[in-house]
Amino acid sequence: MTAPVHVTVLGAGILGAATAHHLARQGARVSVIDADTRDARSTTASFACVNGSAKTDPDLAALNDRAVEEHRRIAHTLGPAAVRFTGQHFVATDPDSLRIAEQRVNAAHSRGYGGELLPAGALRDREPHLRLDRPPLAVAWFPADGWADPEALRTHFLTGLTTHHRKAIAISPTRSGRLQITFADGDRTDTDRVVNATGAGAADIEVPGPRPPLHVMPGFVVAADAARDLVTTVVRTPQLGIRPDGSRRALLHSHDIDSLFERDQTTVELAAETLLNRARRMFPDAGHIAPRRITRGPRPIPADGKPAIGESANLPGYYELSAHSGITLAPLLGRLLATEILTEIRDPILSPFRPGWVCLGNGVRREAL
Repeated sequence: MTAPVHVTVLGAGILGAATAHHLARQGARVSVIDADTRDARSTTASFACVNGSAKTDPDLAALNDRAVEEHRRIAHTLGPAAVRFTGQHFVATDPDSLRIAEQRVNAAHSRGYGGELLPAGALRDREPHLRLDRPPLAVAWFPADGWADPEALRTHFLTGLTTHHRKAIAISPTRSGRLQITFADGDRTDTDRVVNATGAGAADIEVPGPRPPLHVMPGFVVAADAARDLVTTVVRTPQLGIRPDGSRRALLHSHDIDSLFERDQTTVELAAETLLNRARRMFPDAGHIAPRRITRGPRPIPADGKPAIGESANLPGYYELSAHSGITLAPLLGRLLATEILTEIRDPILSPFRPGWVCLGNGVRREAL
């Protein structure tokens, strides 16, 4: 009887957790290693909107649409506390956001995902507690969208697995055809396969060949308690993104606040108070709105804007898994990558996202494998 394949998953965020879960279900011996003892900072700093509506690039849209279907397929095993399909309102209050709303609706409609432009007054009927400083020009409605509880998802995927807190710094081939992982404390261990799902730290691990260029953006969210339910759907306005986060709870996010962190022009305390004050102004009759949890973390994305998924051409047995929209994509990518590692069955939907990094005179870029 042959021994099961030993796969080491580096990173216990949502992407690593989902991959480890599916590897174990498919019979692999799985080791999960995570450098951050606080666990999954990128995952917990996510707005965690499960959606296909935000993508207009055809390849990314197809991937996200299928990922939303995957969430629906497994929703009965996760329960309503983990994933809820409430729909999403994208509120356009200026010409720029109106252009984005129209692009997203047109793209979603053309591929059958579902989306429509509603008259401005429709939002008042659907979200009666919400008040805006500027009346909407239009509201884009995407009924297939929803939101997830990142920690509930991560906990589900890591059930039965043990996470070891160590920092990997290098991966190299061995004479036996296995891979050797070197850790920051100088220790080494051998394994059959490695999945690098370390997010912002993916490019810090030394491996043969070019390293993937990453853009690490700040992510910042505030989980708030309120006297009543503020919204029943995901609502995105130019000033604030807000979604339910449980009974009388909401999650707050804004891209312009993220940008302030990127330019080092704010603090956690000031950013949190700014988001809370926007929520208080937008829900004047809601009563007390107070912070329950404030989270800042990195949001890594390959520099070309697309996920990197698959085996390295320079190091057989070493797989990269890096993606923005990790909450949406994780259940699907974890299952597809686990199947690929253990059976070599490669799903065609991942073809545009292979990590074919090559060195050029002006840096590193991806080429089709």
